[in-house]
Amino acid sequence: MRFNYQSILAITALCCAPLPALAQADYPNKPITLIVPFPPGGVTDIAGREVARNLTKHLNQAVVVENKAGAGGNIGTQYLSVSKPDGYTLGLLTVSAMSIAPHVIKNLGFNPSKDFTPITNVIITEGAIVANAATPFSSVKEFVAYAKANPGKVSYASVGNGSIPHLTAEMFAQRAGVSLLHVPYKGTGPALQDLLANQINLSFESSVGTSFNNVTAGRLKVLAITGAKRSAVLPDVPTVAESGFPGFSAQGWFGLFGPANLPPKILETLNKAVTDALREPEVITRFEKLGVQPDPQAPAAFAKFLEVESAKWGDVAKSLKLELN
Repeated sequence: MRFNYQSILAITALCCAPLPALAQADYPNKPITLIVPFPPGGVTDIAGREVARNLTKHLNQAVVVENKAGAGGNIGTQYLSVSKPDGYTLGLLTVSAMSIAPHVIKNLGFNPSKDFTPITNVIITEGAIVANAATPFSSVKEFVAYAKANPGKVSYASVGNGSIPHLTAEMFAQRAGVSLLHVPYKGTGPALQDLLANQINLSFESSVGTSFNNVTAGRLKVLAITGAKRSAVLPDVPTVAESGFPGFSAQGWFGLFGPANLPPKILETLNKAVTDALREPEVITRFEKLGVQPDPQAPAAFAKFLEVESAKWGDVAKSLKLELN
């Protein structure tokens, strides 16, 4: 058997290539696990399964969702932080764990700025100020006027201290110069039940999709969208910014992350696969029906987005002197 000089050089280079480089070139060559740090059935889980389905198609490799729920998403997030950075364990992580928890929980168990590789944001949830049908106001302007006339008497539900609905409500109250009564619940179910029963005046929802059916049935009314843009499912409802508070924006988001030190080639592969999928018309339509917006970003842009989000929610938590165990 005869080899030419170029063939010998090529074989030599291949034999001398570091094993991690060979692994990156072959990525992915086995199933990928996508950690969703919440139970099945919620918005995060639905989004995670949509991401897994599209990654499976674009990478030609199975992507399997694994739900690791608990501690408001922190258990699954911590699990990802100590996983091997080989691209075979990823996570769909949320604003609560990555941008809020570090400012309100001591001994969190992970550092969002050091323990993860940001790949891309996936979706932004369209939050909303939702009121029960019996409230004597139907707009943000009327709500603020009523709250100023009745300080501390307008109640709002949240899913707990330090949650994004809690901080969104307090951020709004600071901007509007009103005092609201916070009533924390242990979950969205009990909070929604009391809102529908007119036991609570308001809810600052992290996703308008949670209340959409009750809104269309006339049992609840949406005063405003809390995000930067109007909702595709409720296009006639103005944003808070459009309602007299320019620049106001509070929204949930779910982003795709790997553990720290994810190899650049694998990062590039994953970012391209997800961003390509999120730009497909049918994917956009499916997400918009859930009341969420696809938000694909380059890794550098996503990292900057995370810095801004952390600073914003950190300021709110500091103003409330909020500290959780």
